[in-house]
This record gives sequence, structure tokens and C-alpha cells, in this order.
Amino acid sequence: MVGDEMRQRRRMVFWLSIGLVAALSGCTTVKKTLDFSADPEMQRPGTYPNINTGGAPQPGKPLTPAEQDQTKAAIAAQGKIASPEAGADAKKQGAERATELDALAKNHAAQTLEEIQNGCGTDKVIDATKCPQ
Repeated sequence: MVGDEMRQRRRMVFWLSIGLVAALSGCTTVKKTLDFSADPEMQRPGTYPNINTGGAPQPGKPLTPAEQDQTKAAIAAQGKIASPEAGADAKKQGAERATELDALAKNHAAQTLEEIQNGCGTDKVIDATKCPQ
């Protein structure tokens, strides 16, 4: 018993020392990032707009007010278009689901009460034939 505890302790110390070595090996990179020299990635020209430069025109073509109004009108018109087929399908599915829910509501309380009284779902089942299978 004592031998097992010693092996476990040695194993734990071994893995902790491995973790410590791994953590300390990362400390050499911290010195590189804190030397305050210019990062070459930040000096590379890119395609992303720099939001920190005020007053400079941003890349891309802005829409004119007329183009903006035209785009808004097109989106609003597309949103108002309704498909009669889609509406009929949705209404039919809604009616079917409402019928299912009505049937469930009518039978659910009595059925659940019967299951509780018969001990369904417990180890004290009175009549297993009345429990859902």
C-alpha cells in the first residue's frame, strides 16, 4: 500500500515538473514581445480600413443617396411579396398541429394521473400493463 502511494507521488511530481518546465520555457518569448520594437505585421499594407485615421476616405465605393433609396425600396418591395402557396402550406400545417395539440391536451392530464397512480416510472409499479412501453 505504501509502495503504491510512493509511486503515485513520484508520478505526480514528475508531471508537475514537466508542466513547470513547459511553463518556464514560454518565458523566453515574453521578452521578445515586450521589447517595444515595431511589429512588421503592423507595417504591412492591407485591405482593411483603419478606423483610427480620422478624415481619410475609407476604401470602397459609398452609395449615393439615390442609390441608397433605390436599394431600400427594392428590399421593402421584396419583403412585401407573399407566396400564396407558402401561406396555404403554413395554414394547413398550423391547423394539423393545432388538432394534435388539442387531442394531447384532452388526454394528457388523465393519462399522466393514471401513470402516477399505477406507479409508472418507479420501482413500485402496481399495473405494468397501464404504463407506457
